[in-house]
Amino acid sequence: MICRLQGIADKRGMVKTKFQGFSELNKEQTSAVKRAASSETAKRSSPASAAYFIAAIVLILGSPYASEHPWIIYPALAIFTISLAIRLVILIRFDSIYDFSIRLWCGLNFSAVIAAAITWASISSLAIYYYENTWTSLLTTAATAAICAGGLLSIGMNKRLTQAHVTIILLPNLIVSMVVGGYGMVAFFLTYLAYCLIQSRYIYTEFWNSRINAMRLDAETKQRLHQLTYLDSLTNLPNRELFHDRLQQSIHDAKRRNNFCGVMFVGLDRFSKINDTLGHHCGDELLKDVSVRIQNVLRENDTVARYSGDTFAITINSLDDAQVAARIANKIIDSFAQPFELAGLELFITTSIGISLYPIDGNEQENLIKNAESTMYQVKQQGGCNYQYYKSDIHAESMEQLQLETKLRHALERNEFVLYYQPKINLHEGVLSGFEALLRWLPQNSEMVSPVKFIPILESTGLIVEVGEWVLRQACLQAKEWQKICTKQFRMAVNLSARQFKHAGLAEMVARVLSETGLDAEWLELEITESMLMEDTEHTFMVLRQLQDMGIHLSIDDFGTGYSSLAYLKRMPINSLKIDRSFVKDITTDSSDAAVVQTIIAMAHNLNLTVVAEGTETAEQVSFLRYQQCDETQGFYFSRPLPADELREMLQSLKHWLSDQAARDIASANNFVLISSAT
Repeated sequence: MICRLQGIADKRGMVKTKFQGFSELNKEQTSAVKRAASSETAKRSSPASAAYFIAAIVLILGSPYASEHPWIIYPALAIFTISLAIRLVILIRFDSIYDFSIRLWCGLNFSAVIAAAITWASISSLAIYYYENTWTSLLTTAATAAICAGGLLSIGMNKRLTQAHVTIILLPNLIVSMVVGGYGMVAFFLTYLAYCLIQSRYIYTEFWNSRINAMRLDAETKQRLHQLTYLDSLTNLPNRELFHDRLQQSIHDAKRRNNFCGVMFVGLDRFSKINDTLGHHCGDELLKDVSVRIQNVLRENDTVARYSGDTFAITINSLDDAQVAARIANKIIDSFAQPFELAGLELFITTSIGISLYPIDGNEQENLIKNAESTMYQVKQQGGCNYQYYKSDIHAESMEQLQLETKLRHALERNEFVLYYQPKINLHEGVLSGFEALLRWLPQNSEMVSPVKFIPILESTGLIVEVGEWVLRQACLQAKEWQKICTKQFRMAVNLSARQFKHAGLAEMVARVLSETGLDAEWLELEITESMLMEDTEHTFMVLRQLQDMGIHLSIDDFGTGYSSLAYLKRMPINSLKIDRSFVKDITTDSSDAAVVQTIIAMAHNLNLTVVAEGTETAEQVSFLRYQQCDETQGFYFSRPLPADELREMLQSLKHWLSDQAARDIASANNFVLISSAT
């Protein structure tokens, strides 16, 4: 039974039986179940064979059977010894015998069981014949019942062998009982035989069902463990661990074939907006759809994995031409041209793709992954919806940014930040009208770092919130100190970053700083960019209204570079516009820029807004702005941003703080406004 298991294999290698769950097992699992059952039989039947010796010893010691019929007992002991030896051999040498021949193993086991059963049947039936209803007969019958019960437990997993075992033992006893007229014994043996046959079927069924279910559950557990270990639970794609393994195989294959392989990192652009707007459930659905589209584009021997969050990693195998990676990247980008349908909406998603190639960009998978990932983020910073091959300068830039970020986290506590101030000029009156506070960073034992490099890092890491409060406090303290020197009051302008503006409690923080520094709110000007004005307009309006109600002057910085509408400008509580330097630069040589500046000035005045022009560098620019009735300006023409100590010196000594160029132009230009003393 164990050898055949009452089954036949179908075309798929599955075994068809009546047992529940068996159809879900393949050939290997079926063989494993049968092997385990055979091993279990060997382990159980070997100790059970000792029951024959125990029964024989009981008869020898407790009855006259052995002394009166030694020709029965002692040969039987020899047969029991041989049967036990065979069972011990097939137990101890199970693997070698079973692997050599399953039929041999089954034959040896069958022979040992049947030989012992026939021998005991002879002992027990002859005991009934010779001693009928005496003590010896009853003792033998009890031993027979015990041996049959042990057989059910030890070899019950083999129904045919079990039924043969109990039938061979009990049937001769039943027949002899009928011959000698022991009808009570007949009833007992008949009932016990029927019980054993029925019980053998139950034990057999329960045993195999339990083993089959255990194998099936073990397979399911292994599959689940494999999924948890190597597959992403959301998309069912390979996870990071499996991706690393596949990439290592790809590198080995490329090395053997002497060709290329590649790593491609695919990141979704602005995915966080989907989660924030539609919820994480829609975000998860989008990731599933994205995984399907990417898989449909790739070749069969390529692997796509969900590396993290909204980032997918791809191994590109067997590349004879490095440009194949570009064609695959283009296919991925093109596949995203069709909208994704989520929550009843059509969403258009774009991707940023970074590519690194073996062995051009690295020989180790860590380097290939790092290079492709850093390239992907570089594409994101450039606006996304594109692909780019790795370049060594991208990695150098990423390393520099990482080093800067590490230093920036300690810059505030080390007092490495300093404020520079650039004067603003009132073009109507020709006097100083205020300053703009500009953040500078001078790391210890290093040169000053450009704001273009470190400000974006402060923004992305969130450090700008803490640093921005420090800037506001220092600027207010400086303004309060300079007001004691100058008889004419002026405003101190401070830039607010997008991260600061979105941070909860901005108005409360500004009010606290003003209170602690003693600066009146009317002498503080806060600048926000035009793009910030268009994000979450309700929140923007509320915050600006809170700040204006405090008496703070509000200004839109870099005006003309965003997409704000006149309706928003009219609605928002704004006091002034600052024309971006990109328009001012060519106003005297480019008629288009001149027209734009004229339009902005006229529009702002119609809305009762003050206009400030940034980046004035020549007398001609200043003359143009004054002629167009621009209210204020700032730029290198008048003064570069300077540290507080230098400006304080000028203000105290009433020294003329204009640049030398401005001073010369003032003396020679009749149409230029005379800049009067700061006091």
